[in-house]
Parts: sequence; C-alpha cells; structure tokens
Amino acid sequence: MTQQTTTGDQAGTWSRAVRRPAAVAGICYTVAWVVSFAPGAPMPSVAASGGQIVAAYSGHNWPTIVNLVLSEGIAAVALAAVVLLVGSAARRAGARRAGLAVAVFGVTAAAVSLAELVMAAWLQYGPVASRQDATSGTLWSAVQRIDGAKLFVLAAMAVALAVLSLTSTVLPRWLALLAYPLAVSLVLSGLGYVLLAAGLSDAVYVAGVLLLVVVTAAGLTLRTSLHRA
Repeated sequence: MTQQTTTGDQAGTWSRAVRRPAAVAGICYTVAWVVSFAPGAPMPSVAASGGQIVAAYSGHNWPTIVNLVLSEGIAAVALAAVVLLVGSAARRAGARRAGLAVAVFGVTAAAVSLAELVMAAWLQYGPVASRQDATSGTLWSAVQRIDGAKLFVLAAMAVALAVLSLTSTVLPRWLALLAYPLAVSLVLSGLGYVLLAAGLSDAVYVAGVLLLVVVTAAGLTLRTSLHRA
C-alpha cells in the first residue's frame, strides 16, 4: 500500500511537472508569433530581388530584429519545449516511436529557426546596411529556401503529432483533424519557399494559423490527457 501510494505521488508530481510547462510553452509560442507582427517589420516576397530587399529593410533595423527575436527565437524555444514534453509523455505512455518523431522533428525545426535568426540578422546589419544588392539577394534567397526546408520538417512533425493523437492517450484524437491539414499546407508552402514561387508560398498563411493552433493545443491538452490517463 505504501509503495503504491509512493508510486502514485511520484506519477502525480511528474504529471504536474509536465502539464504546466507544456501549457505555458504552447501559449508562449502563439503569443510570440502574434506579437512579432506588432513592430511592422517588412515582409518582402520570397522572390524579391536584392535591390528590393535593400529598399525594404533599410532603416528598419529595430522592427526587423524584434520580429526575428520573437518569431525565430522565442517561438523556437517554446516549440522545442512543447515537443520535448510531448515526447516525454509519449514515452511514458508507451508511444515511444511517435513521441520520438514529434520531438526530433520539432527540435530540428526549432534549431533551423535559430539559425535563420542569425542569418537574417547578418543580412540586416551586413549586406542591407552596406546596400549590397547582389549579396542581399543571394542571402535572402538562401534564407527562404532554408525556411522552406524547415516547413517540410514541421510537416513531418505535424504527421507525427496526428499519429500520436490517434494511437495514444497523450493527445486528444481531434488534434489529428487539424494536424493532417496542417501537414499538407506546410508541404505546399514549403515548395513555394524552396522554389521561390510567390503564389505557392502564400499557402504559408493557412499553414501559419494551423501551426499556431496545433502547437498551442498540444501544449494545453497534454495536461488534460495526462490527467485523464
């Protein structure tokens, strides 16, 4: 009886230690992204030329950096926290493979975001500040293609989240109804970024909204699922 009580207390302590940070991280992810638009940073087309990039970003150092720190920095850390906590819960629930896939793809996407933050800051304070059109164009295109690759990784994460929600009690089953369309929209927008196709890349607006909903929901409902389990 004492051993069962101790085990139950340990499980309850672990559950609380996961639920709260997951919920906070999920909320922080969406808040960071939404607030990142407030400074009014420029948003050129993925196919913009070097001259267009220099013209758009010149004199916008502060709005651009604030946007980058929020969307590619803080949001990346929050995403990593959510997927690592989801992966940990999945492992304890016996869904090791799906949980590992969520964690690996999510952390990889977060790492790419941090790399993009560094590259974009270099673009802003290097080639753009020096008004180097050719270098700015080359670096801009490279960042867009890397962003496209990140969208593919996020699509894989979305599929893993859908599988996890359907095969375990870690996440609610309804999350799959959002995660699968998210994966499709991420692949489409990823193709647009990799190919520098402005029209196709517009799918990122749909993907972006779905991504915020899915990641935040995963963080918030993880505690409910764990509590129910």
